[in-house]
Amino acid sequence: MLGFRFSLKSLLGLFVVVSIAIVITTQWRYRGRLTTYFLDPTSVEAKALLVSPVLADDEILPTAEYRANYRDVRWLFSRAEDAVSLSGGLQADFDNDRVVIRTSQPEDLKQLISKMVAADHLEEDHGVIRGIAVDENDRPVANLPVDLLGPTQCLNAYLTRPDGSFSIPVEFIPSDDYMLRFRRSYAETYLTMPFSLGKSKREVVVRVVIPQKG
Repeated sequence: MLGFRFSLKSLLGLFVVVSIAIVITTQWRYRGRLTTYFLDPTSVEAKALLVSPVLADDEILPTAEYRANYRDVRWLFSRAEDAVSLSGGLQADFDNDRVVIRTSQPEDLKQLISKMVAADHLEEDHGVIRGIAVDENDRPVANLPVDLLGPTQCLNAYLTRPDGSFSIPVEFIPSDDYMLRFRRSYAETYLTMPFSLGKSKREVVVRVVIPQKG
């Protein structure tokens, strides 16, 4: 009986030592990483980061701004353009994850936006990493390049928006070894904690804290 009690205590002690070693190793491996909060995609905070189309009232031509939430904005626009029979002229200007659309006919504009909204959702092997970047005073960090690193990469394609939010749509290879990289310059970069993308986890929403410059 005493031998059993001694053996059990030894096992518990070994478990504690191994647990501490794992914690120390993990902390060392991820030292210097950004403070990264993973949000439930269905939460109020995560849903508040989704962007709605904006119709401009002060333009000569009917104008709308569309920022993509889940899919590539150029793909969305191309799909909508193919589906709508335009009755007038059309101009589209792309920037980051945004397109500004101008048409000569208001009805054409409404139909284009409607088609884009309908197609802006996840399907099959497509995923999205979205979220917001803030500084240590909880202020949004705008116009910061953000890259996806991992088995599937997306580089030099996206910036944080004026409100600090961002969205990176991707056709991904399932893996537990993805991360985001934010860049103030090529010499000053920041990595998030790692995360998974897979068929059961196609939407990742993060809130990251970017160190203040200097």
